[in-house]
Amino acid sequence: MDASAGKVKHIDTCYLWVQEIVDQGRIRLKNVNTQDMLADLMTKPLDGQTATKLLGRMGYTVRNIYYDSFTASTGENGYDGTLAMCESRSASNPQSPGFAFSDTNDCTIYMNNGQVPIGFEVPSSGTVTTNYGTGPVNKASGHFTSSCYRKLPTTTTTTSTESVATSSSSSATSPPSTTTTAAAPQGVISSRYTETTDAYCSNAMDDDDPSILSRYDSFETCWEYCASESSCAACFQPCLDGTGGGCIGAQGCQFLAVSLCSAKTADGCGARIWRRYGSSGDPMLAVRIVLIVVGAIVLLGLIAAYCYWKRQRAARQRPLIPPKAVSPAASPPADTVGVPAATTKALTRAKSITLSNEEGQAIDSTTKESLPRYWGHASENTDFNAMLYSNDDQVEHFTELLNSTYRARCTQDRPCPKAACPKMPGGCPCVQPDGDPGLPASYVVRRVIRVEDSRMWKRFMRKRDQIRRNRSSSIEQVEPAVCTSGLVKDQPGTFTPLDEGLNEFYLWHGTHVRAALSIAHEDFRIDMAGSNAGTMYGRGCYLAENCTKADEYARDEPHGYYEGVFALLLCRVCMGKFLYTTDRYEAAGDKVKSGEFDSTVGDRTKKANTFREFVVYNADQVYPEYVVLYSRRPRAVALETFKFELGGELHAELPVYWQHCHVNPGVNAFEAQYAVRATSRTLLQQLAQGCSPGGAGGDAFIKVISARRIEMSSMWNRYVQFKRRLRQELEASGLASFASAELLEGKATRGEILTYSYLKKLTGKGVQATGTISIDTLDDSIQEHLLWHGTSRASAEAIVTADFRIPKDAKHGFRFGSGLYFAEDIGKSLSYAPLEKGSDGGSKSQFVLLCRVLCGQMHYTEGQVDGNASANAKQVGKHAVLANPLAEGPREFIVLTEMQVYPEYLVEVSVSKAEGP
Repeated sequence: MDASAGKVKHIDTCYLWVQEIVDQGRIRLKNVNTQDMLADLMTKPLDGQTATKLLGRMGYTVRNIYYDSFTASTGENGYDGTLAMCESRSASNPQSPGFAFSDTNDCTIYMNNGQVPIGFEVPSSGTVTTNYGTGPVNKASGHFTSSCYRKLPTTTTTTSTESVATSSSSSATSPPSTTTTAAAPQGVISSRYTETTDAYCSNAMDDDDPSILSRYDSFETCWEYCASESSCAACFQPCLDGTGGGCIGAQGCQFLAVSLCSAKTADGCGARIWRRYGSSGDPMLAVRIVLIVVGAIVLLGLIAAYCYWKRQRAARQRPLIPPKAVSPAASPPADTVGVPAATTKALTRAKSITLSNEEGQAIDSTTKESLPRYWGHASENTDFNAMLYSNDDQVEHFTELLNSTYRARCTQDRPCPKAACPKMPGGCPCVQPDGDPGLPASYVVRRVIRVEDSRMWKRFMRKRDQIRRNRSSSIEQVEPAVCTSGLVKDQPGTFTPLDEGLNEFYLWHGTHVRAALSIAHEDFRIDMAGSNAGTMYGRGCYLAENCTKADEYARDEPHGYYEGVFALLLCRVCMGKFLYTTDRYEAAGDKVKSGEFDSTVGDRTKKANTFREFVVYNADQVYPEYVVLYSRRPRAVALETFKFELGGELHAELPVYWQHCHVNPGVNAFEAQYAVRATSRTLLQQLAQGCSPGGAGGDAFIKVISARRIEMSSMWNRYVQFKRRLRQELEASGLASFASAELLEGKATRGEILTYSYLKKLTGKGVQATGTISIDTLDDSIQEHLLWHGTSRASAEAIVTADFRIPKDAKHGFRFGSGLYFAEDIGKSLSYAPLEKGSDGGSKSQFVLLCRVLCGQMHYTEGQVDGNASANAKQVGKHAVLANPLAEGPREFIVLTEMQVYPEYLVEVSVSKAEGP
């Protein structure tokens, strides 16, 4: 049901290369003519079922594994549709554990993680299709299949018997006997030489290489020479006929006595090397080691010299500090100014990052009138594409919806949680309601994200209107009613009323968390449908009325940020006139394309007692309105216990209003800046005015001229790393949260941080409704806050491209010690920002950064000047300093490391005495 994933087709059986095992306790397959079978495989185009039986007789083993997969249909990439070519493509790739051959003659080559098969013509900078969607080749996700043949690990051990003659007699060597085992180390050591079968002397591959001492037609004569010649390091049998090794008796194969053997290993190469016993094969090894050690010492010396020079130069440079006081507030003395944002050198190296504009085109009146009234952007006049968290009351509605659509049944598409059972009708024993660990007992909602996309909504409404025009007569209704209908009707503040006459429903779609966020941001892609579980009713978008059916296709992110977190999309779907079937019907999509129907209802409740599936074949018939993030509660754990173990509120890895919210920042790097919409500038202006001296009713009017949002994965990853560390410290302390500013100050009123306090007041005015600036995205338990930082325009540009920098030699001259200085009062921050020429051509602009700041445990000081505050904080294990001079303010927040800050907005403002509009 995952319409967002790649082109990989689900194939029950895949073949992986196996070697016959000959060892104690194992049985040689004497009754199987393996060569005849391989000949049949190489010459006859077999269907998948016949191939399964044939290769199964050849001693393949079954295991569950993870790997990347690449699928080609007949005619793609030169593939002729035969099992022979599919097999040969897998066999020709050393990094391929095997292949799959489907009933429709599709060929799937399975590769070790990050490897690309030769013959599929996939460029190294291109993309591949996998179970979890598309991505760079070397970042492909693992693909899971429940029943695969995997090759057994084998190594070659050669036992050699050799008679050593005196100088007056010739040496004779008996033919070696070879035994294949599953655990013996590779190669064997005899009394005279070691033999390696998977390597070659890469330096002796050229015919005129100077390391070649002599050539012989047999190993015996080659070794007789090598044994008596001290300069001979090894006897090497290359393969000059292009086979890469293992060509005993073939044309052009000789035995070379070489003085140097730079061995290179390669799986399946088959070349053979005989080295002197106890020797590395390289007579210059000692010299090489000495040269490497000397080179390393010299390199370290150069690095140390460069670092010393750089430190001395930095010590002679003065940091960028505003030269004089500027309005609207008087500047503090020079020795009280916070640590500068960047050095002059950093400014000259600031990167140029593309700036995009989030302001959209004007919304037509028809679309604007049709927008759901509960959307935060419903009053917008230009196109928008945004996501935001639903409030707590709405989350309860989704919990109720999950409970009411839960059905304790499963199908063969639910994977075995132990990865031990093959795919079977009705699901394996491990996922049955009474199995171990069994079917999830319930689903616990962690967070709900609403998708507000005006262009996607417009496409959906146009398609719905088209269906209404095409189906002028009455349309048969789905019976019985879809089980989501009742609750949806009762919650008009969460769900817009549906057009039941067009069979419009809310339905579930399960997938990976990041895939769900990607669909929400970019819409469904029908051309990539059916990648998880085939195409039972043709290539389309598969949905379900029961959450347990959709949950079969949901995936978490093992060992990643979303480990134990799954995703369901709750979609608004217009089915129109549907094709009803109780059987598998792969041609259903063709019926819809002909115009006879608009969708398919596959009713498996009649014959299999499982679920109904709903399929549409046009992405415009679906609007993914909600992303529901949840966790599966095991049957053995009580609900309240499970909720307690989950901990606090779940935050998405990236802010949901970011354009890159669906991207994995640890895998796919990004650097982007976005000029925010006019409404977001208005919100920033309200926040700035509310945090100015005197607040919203003060004498100074702050106007936001321009604002940019910064999305940079490298800075964000460092910030999240420190955030994770704070959460671990908090959990270890046993506290519910670190001490807040008001608690440290000892005041019940006026103690809240201004940005936090004002954001709460703006609820209902659009700030939390639009999600671009919201306390919902902050973790107040670790004292994460939005704070201001004033600086020059050049310094601000350097910060948003190269991050903050704390001078390592800054020990004196700062009011509260070394660190990065932030304020809740924008007036305080503006005192550090000089007047400059602005983007509108004026000369009264100032620049501030609105930053996410991790304060953690704060050291509190009321000294007017306390140069040791940051050092004292660090000494007692605190993360920041809260400075409140003489307990009168304005308060400043000094953090000790760059990792504690993420500069999210660069804001250009002008300050005037005139009253604002």
